[in-house]
This record gives sequence, structure tokens and C-alpha cells, in this order.
Amino acid sequence: MSAALTDIRPAAPRAPRNRPAARRGWRLHYSRDVVLAFVAIFALAFIPVLGGRGALLFLVAGSLLVLSRPGASLAGLREDWMFMLMGLWCLISFIWSDYPSLSLRYGIQLCLTVVIGSAIISRLTPTAFVKILFVTSSLEGIASLLSGRTRADGMGYLGIYASKNALASAMAMLIIVAIAVLIDRHLPRRWRLPALFSLLLGSMLMVMGKSAGALVSTFGLVLFLGLILLLQRLAPYVRLIAITLMLVLAVFVGLVISSMSAELAQGFLELTGKDITLTGRTDLWAVALEQIARHPLLGVGFQAFWVHGQPMAEQLWAQFGINSRAGFHFHNTLLSNTVEIGVIGTTLETVPFFLGVYLSVVWVLRSRSAASIFFALFMVRLVILMSIEVAYFYQFGTVTITIMAALRYGRAARRNGRSALPRHARPAPIPAARAALRRAPAGRPGPA
Repeated sequence: MSAALTDIRPAAPRAPRNRPAARRGWRLHYSRDVVLAFVAIFALAFIPVLGGRGALLFLVAGSLLVLSRPGASLAGLREDWMFMLMGLWCLISFIWSDYPSLSLRYGIQLCLTVVIGSAIISRLTPTAFVKILFVTSSLEGIASLLSGRTRADGMGYLGIYASKNALASAMAMLIIVAIAVLIDRHLPRRWRLPALFSLLLGSMLMVMGKSAGALVSTFGLVLFLGLILLLQRLAPYVRLIAITLMLVLAVFVGLVISSMSAELAQGFLELTGKDITLTGRTDLWAVALEQIARHPLLGVGFQAFWVHGQPMAEQLWAQFGINSRAGFHFHNTLLSNTVEIGVIGTTLETVPFFLGVYLSVVWVLRSRSAASIFFALFMVRLVILMSIEVAYFYQFGTVTITIMAALRYGRAARRNGRSALPRHARPAPIPAARAALRRAPAGRPGPA
């Protein structure tokens, strides 16, 4: 054979080509799950504009999300079993409801909201969930500003909503999520700079709405945020001491305030322009207590009180001049829910809610992320509003899904925090500790 055929040598490696450097800037990353979750949450946020079409869009996008990965959806429901149990209780309340067809309908809608909300939470990271809420809330604020709608009597701005309280609630969500995004230094500027604009927009619209309750609760959140940022800088044992001292101080301040309740209440009423009954809320609470005494355990049925034709509801609408006969409630979460679903149903709602509050606050004390700050502020705000508004739970509501997310993400953060502890910091089991003592070498002291 010729030398050209017998002298076989490996080919020399080719010199690498100089590839152009990747361009920096905006790059679009998306996934099917994120897109469907965004569409579902957007549809809920714009139900005031879209009406039934918004609810339909939520159901379509949410169903596609659930059915795309049914195994993961079922696993998520097992995580959210407390909310599913609450939804099923509301559903079966049609059995004893004064208006069974309505309770059945709204109960089914609440269960669907829980199922789809669970799927959304399962598919999104906490940061992605907060980003979607930030975008949808900002769009709500822009749409409300462009609408230019105000109340006929000039006593408040409405935007795209039917009442100033609904506007205030939506803008409170915008303010909270904007603050959370602004504080998180790990987020890039393309998120934090728009958050500054959204914070100013939400604050302006809330003031224009003239909702005293929303303004007071938001001021309380600002104080709570300052306290959280202060506690985050302290060592764990110092933080525990500080929290204990603040609780003692809070009890003392509460006692002082209770002794001056009449003077403080009168000053608040003069400042906000409300009457001595807080716009008739004390009268509503008296009626709610009477209804609870009649049906203490089961209630009258899920959303079966404020119904056209219900004698007491018609009487209250006429007494308070609610000509639309809609959008009215007892202005207290526990009382309102107990009237409808009884003590049993209210307990099923309240336990996961306050568990979510606790886990969110613990999470934000350990981590300064947009997600931890948002969920802590969001849940604390609902606690503040519980005594004057109905904070939870509604079908086709962003608030319902966000409460579910607070519990799920807070629980995951707690598990991750425990698994991240160094081995020497974890409490050793008693048998293992005894075995270590027996293996200790002679002449060397064992562990104290």
C-alpha cells in the first residue's frame, strides 16, 4: 500500500471559531405554565371589566394548567387539603341552605378556584408568583387611572371598580407588591424601576379613593415593614428578646388605649367624617350575632344571606340605602362567615389563614426577598382588616389564591430552612447522643 494509506494519524484539532459575544439586554423567557398562570390571574384581576368573560377565561386557562400535568395537580391538592376541605364544606352547605341552588353554584365555583389556585402555586416559584401579581396589579392601576370614573356624589374615585373600597383593596395589593419588588436587591433594575412608578400610582389612587380603612391599614403596614427590617438585622437570640419586649409593650399600650377608647374613637370619627356607629357597622354586627344565635354550627348556607328576597337582607338594604341591593356585607370577617357557614365552616377557614400568617411572618424574619416581604405584608394587612371588612374567602378571587400561596410557600420555606441547617446545629436524637457518650475516649471529658 502507499504511504498515504498506511500512515494514518489523528487529524489535528480545529481551532475554535471566535463566536460573537452574547448581547446583553432584554431577553424573553417563557414557559407554558407561566403563561397559563398569568392569563388565569389576569382574568381574575379584570373581572370588574370583563365580567363573566373574565371568569370564563380563568376557568379555561386554569383547566389547561391542571390537565397539562394531572399528577402534579393532585399532589398540589394534597398539600392544600385544608383549603379543599373548606371549599367542600361551603359546597355541601347547599343541603341546609335557605337558597340551595345559590349555595351549590357558589360552592362549586369556590372549589374550582381552590383547584386551579393549587395548580398555579405548584407550577410557579414564589418569585414568579409575585412578579405575575406585580404585572397584573400595575395593569389594574393604569386602567383605573385611564378610566377617570368617580362616584356620582364626588366622595371618592372608582376607576374600573364598582366601589371605592374595591379600588382601595386593589391599590393596597399594588402598593404591597411594589414595595416588595423595590426592597429585593436581587431583582434587576428592569423590575425595580417600574415598581417605583407602580408604588406612586397605587398611593395616588388610594388617596383619591378616600377609603379611611384602607389608608389606616396601609399606614399600619408601613410601620410593620419598618419593624421587620429592623428585626432582620438582629442576631436570632437578640431578635427573640426584642420580640418579647415588643409584645409586653403592645399589651401595655393596649391597656392604655382601652382606658381611653371613647376619646380615641371620637377623634378618629371626627378625622374620617364617619358617625359613631362606623357607618352603621355596629348595627350590622348586632344583626349578625342574632343570625349566628339562630344557626350557630351550620349557618344559613354559603352566600345565602345577602340574597334578593331574603327578608332580613331586604330590610338592611332599605335601612342603609343600598338601592343596588348588592355589594353589601357585615363588615367583619368572622361574623359574616359564621352567619353563612357556621362555626364549623369558619373554623375550617380560620385555621389555615392564621397558619399562613404565622409562616409568612417567620419567613420574612429569616429572608429579605420579594416573596417573603410580599406575603408577610399581604397577610398582616388582612389581619388588620378582619374586624372591619370581609377578608376571605371568595370564589374567583385573587385574594383566595394568594392566601393559599402564602401557606404553601411559607411551609416550603420553613422546610428548606430546616434542611439548610448545618449538621452540628440540628438537635441529635437521644439514642445517638447516648451512643456518642459511650464512645468518648477515656481521659477526655464528654460533651457537657
